[in-house]
Amino acid sequence: PSRGWVHPEHRKITLVAIHHLDPGRRTVLEQLRAQARQGHESRLSLLLADTGQGENPSTIDYAAWPAIAGDHSCSAANMLHTILESEWILRVADITARLGNNLASSANRSDRINALRSSDFDLLNADKEYATRAGANNVHFLLAFADTLDDFDSYIGACRREGAELNSLGVYTWYHARALAKVSHLASEELSPGERSIVALADEAYALHFLQDAFAAVHVAGTWGNASLRKGTHDYYNEHGLRTVTWNGERTVLVGDAWMRAGDALQAAHPVRESLHQLVNAPSGSMSGVFFEPDYSNPPDSLNTCKLMVMPPSPVDSASKDLFNRVLRYTPVPGLPTGTGELPRFRSELGPFVGVTTAGRIGVSRAGFAESETGTSLAAGLEIAVRLGVGLAGVMNEAGDGLAILLLVTEARLEGSDCF
Repeated sequence: PSRGWVHPEHRKITLVAIHHLDPGRRTVLEQLRAQARQGHESRLSLLLADTGQGENPSTIDYAAWPAIAGDHSCSAANMLHTILESEWILRVADITARLGNNLASSANRSDRINALRSSDFDLLNADKEYATRAGANNVHFLLAFADTLDDFDSYIGACRREGAELNSLGVYTWYHARALAKVSHLASEELSPGERSIVALADEAYALHFLQDAFAAVHVAGTWGNASLRKGTHDYYNEHGLRTVTWNGERTVLVGDAWMRAGDALQAAHPVRESLHQLVNAPSGSMSGVFFEPDYSNPPDSLNTCKLMVMPPSPVDSASKDLFNRVLRYTPVPGLPTGTGELPRFRSELGPFVGVTTAGRIGVSRAGFAESETGTSLAAGLEIAVRLGVGLAGVMNEAGDGLAILLLVTEARLEGSDCF
């Protein structure tokens, strides 16, 4: 799977966004979090965003929820179950905390790559579906910017349109709308305050994962082709960066996946903060009547981003469109789809391969070791070699080249003596 940010980077974006909330809004978010924690004190952190959390944590803070969404779960309901009920998610928190420390202390590129690859293998052991969960669709990517989508409104409308390819901004809109609808009815008598808060926070955290993904370089460049092309393009742009512009006119250079710089977290945190502003403003009732009416007896939303291929009917109407657009204008303008004007693609040596090589040679020798060997001889030969193997470049660490090869060689020789 082609992830935009690794777990500690997702968590850092959320930490920065919460840190930059104004005191009043942060107080409201703290209250929602405190209500949600009721009955789950042994698993949910006392702090909304625990900046001092280290390795081997015993609880999960809210800043980690968007990191768990999408990459370690398939829906908000699945994410909340994983956070509250599974034991392996604490192993994930430990592994990713070590990854964050190792990335921060990396002295060079090899250190960074080795830290990431070791973490990937550890995560595969902790979360058995880690490598396959995001393989069915392109939900973590921005919808490619087709020629006909020549402005912000037409592009965002295409992302939300029923039947469109599942995409990151469309899924963000779906889950953010669910969160706002639920939190705007906190006075409902059907659920306890804790239940109402936790389902709204779960939907919002799931939305934020896909909003954050929009700021990773390769998720802007787009994805298509076989595994080799997708992996090579993913690794190149995330490491080397991509120059682009956001919908509100800010020019920027994006990186991604284990290459985050300090300014990258701040840039991605801007729309996350705006999204959280809307969440904590909703209980005031100012948004009443804007959103669809959900069934408040239900758990967090179950829209499955691992299996669904196209967008469901949009929850956004004309009355609420501008509210969502205030968040989405921070996001980058994506690249064009495959064809004329597309961004360059790169290949990685990933997957099985077959290679054939041929060679011809000729040699002349005069005399020999014995006194009687005074003539001249000619030797010629033809060779054909077949290589069978598998490439794992971009998967293994820097200790090897990631190639396993079986070499088969056949040789035909023609020799003559005393030819001249």
